[in-house]
Amino acid sequence: MSVSPRAKARAAGAAGTSDELERRLIATIPTVIRHLLAHARRRPSWRDSKLTFQQYNVLRIIHGGGPMGPAEIARRLLVSPPVVTRLAAGLVDAGLVARERDPVDRRAVLLSLTAAGRRRAAAMRRDLLAAAAELIEPLPEERRAAVASALEELQVLLPERNLTR
Repeated sequence: MSVSPRAKARAAGAAGTSDELERRLIATIPTVIRHLLAHARRRPSWRDSKLTFQQYNVLRIIHGGGPMGPAEIARRLLVSPPVVTRLAAGLVDAGLVARERDPVDRRAVLLSLTAAGRRRAAAMRRDLLAAAAELIEPLPEERRAAVASALEELQVLLPERNLTR
């Protein structure tokens, strides 16, 4: 497969200076996320829920890890615990999350998903994956492999993953 002159110029620019790479990183990642979310919001679970991406992430983290405290969710989201407390309040009001006392430390609170929260988290994840597939599907196989490789390399930037490299 041939590479376009524009892609070659971008690659040469990125290889030439690290600040060009940094500029592209901060310009590309948020734009890709916004584009992905725009596609996801066309699907029923996202359109009908009116949840924010941050609220979805709280559901996703609890769905994957089971009941946990707001501080642990905050650590995983890279936000402060009061942010999670505010996000959780909306999810509790929506009947998607329940607050319960930690059986080990009765002063602490654990957040868990209700049955409706489990269904919503699963549906939103399914629709988000379908939206991602919709975006990736038109790419030729070689480009898809390159994106997969780049995503693997970006894992080193994530706090819980960079200890393995």
